[in-house]
Amino acid sequence: MKNILNKLRSKDTLHFLRISLYAALVGVISGLGAVFFRLLIAFFHNLFFFGKFSFHYDSNLHFTSPFGAWVILIQVIGTLIMGFLIQKYAPEAKGHGVPEVIDAVINNKGRIRPIVSLVKIFATAIGIGAGESAGREGPIVQIGASFGSTLGQLLKLKPGDTILLVASGAAGGIAATFNAPIAGVLFAAELILPELSPRNFIPLVISSTVATRIAYLFTGTQPTFIVPGYTLKSSYEYVAYFILGILSGFVAILFTKMLAEAEIKFDKLHIPPSVKPAIGGLIVGALGYILYLTSGHYYIFGVGYAFITDILTGKHVGLLIVIILIFAKIFATSLSLGSGGSGGILAPSLYVGAATGAGLGMIIHSLFPTITAPPAAYAIVGMAAVVSGTTGATLTAIVMAYELTRSYEIILPLMLGAVTSSFVVTFLYGYTMYSEPLWRRSIIYHGRRSLDLFSMIVIKDIALNDVGFVRLDDTVFKAKEIMKKYDISKVIVLNSKNAPIGIVRYIDIEDKNESESVEKFYVEKDISIPEDETLLKALHKMEKLGTDVLAVVDSEGKLAGVLPAGVLRDTYLSKRRGIL
Repeated sequence: MKNILNKLRSKDTLHFLRISLYAALVGVISGLGAVFFRLLIAFFHNLFFFGKFSFHYDSNLHFTSPFGAWVILIQVIGTLIMGFLIQKYAPEAKGHGVPEVIDAVINNKGRIRPIVSLVKIFATAIGIGAGESAGREGPIVQIGASFGSTLGQLLKLKPGDTILLVASGAAGGIAATFNAPIAGVLFAAELILPELSPRNFIPLVISSTVATRIAYLFTGTQPTFIVPGYTLKSSYEYVAYFILGILSGFVAILFTKMLAEAEIKFDKLHIPPSVKPAIGGLIVGALGYILYLTSGHYYIFGVGYAFITDILTGKHVGLLIVIILIFAKIFATSLSLGSGGSGGILAPSLYVGAATGAGLGMIIHSLFPTITAPPAAYAIVGMAAVVSGTTGATLTAIVMAYELTRSYEIILPLMLGAVTSSFVVTFLYGYTMYSEPLWRRSIIYHGRRSLDLFSMIVIKDIALNDVGFVRLDDTVFKAKEIMKKYDISKVIVLNSKNAPIGIVRYIDIEDKNESESVEKFYVEKDISIPEDETLLKALHKMEKLGTDVLAVVDSEGKLAGVLPAGVLRDTYLSKRRGIL
């Protein structure tokens, strides 16, 4: 008993308990934010399409506005307001949100401006309420992540702890949005958190659990989509699901490329950024109205859950319209978000996946009706497969599709389809909707934890070498001895004010008289880095300069220590052992 009490009183345990408590608070805000966001979307939807004040809106049902062709203008007005809010108050709120959270983790120690979440939630609610083709999960991820970041900054937590709260916010946001707590945890673990360990995993679970429970209180415990029971009719179906995985991979590549191309094209337009979303809104509004005139439903407006519900519940939707909607939804979402709008890509990916799976399922079931499941089964697998391909979060996609439908019998086809799709995207394209925009900003992100872990560690928080430098009047012999001791090929040179001014390279002094001064052989070069930067920045600078040592300087520009490449390696190995 005494040992247990001592462990509870230990510094590490108390710190862990505090972080867990903060994660629970982040989960509360994420859950409430998700509920509030749904109500806000419902309010603007009813205001724009029906001209009434109401918070009641079932996104799983189709709707018809009494305003006829004026729904096109509704999109323009809504996207104009959305574009103004984004450009005026938080330009980083445009797009689907998750890449911005990843950017903050990699390059900004988890710091996110608090106003971003506020702008994101109102701008996206207006956009989706007016019919913008986007999902609601991206803003909730940013809301939860932003609150976690703000809490970490207010409490002056270390970057690693702040990043953990950011990831906890993302987990809570996804969990509360989809009523999918396990998927929320996996989403944060796969995409946001740089390094996963048992101590990091627990706050994610706490936040996700709290957020989901709060969402349950307001929206109920039922899954997002109600589907009939599923059974595997024949082992031959695995061949069909494998083919669906391949097809979904190609669809995911098309979706990712089209969204990227739309962003690039709109960025090049020489018009005010706040007006660009209205151009996308005009086209999407017109396309939605054309679909309404030809099929009876707008189909591509909003999150698209009504169409997914039709497919999963077996309502008749013709093969031709299903195929058309694959491309129409990709096109509409690319325009909505690529033009500078705000919203998520998970819901559109689920939509496109359901259409892709249902289309292939219709064909296969018509050819082999006795040994294949109905199209709805293929739609579920298609949802997981396309999400896996577009996001790169394969585990999240599998579990999310299961939690959205609560159909465990389909788990093996889900796994096969999602993994196959991810392989196709990785092998043929190499980027996802989250990594591609980061790559265009020259941000390294491939989900490689060995790199991302360094974004959590600040240089001044590690033990630096206090030797590993020479002064101008030191000898060549001393420089060689330091190189040998620290296994480096370059030594930092300091001036009389203790500031780094360059380096001495072994190749330049290898055969020189060891009694000579290094002043004759040093090369002026800026290899200094501030002590409050992250190890990731240090790693990038070493790579850029082609050096294996950096001079760490304080706020006055004086040497605070020496950072050899070996210290980076040792730090990474120690952090991998769970020392955070």
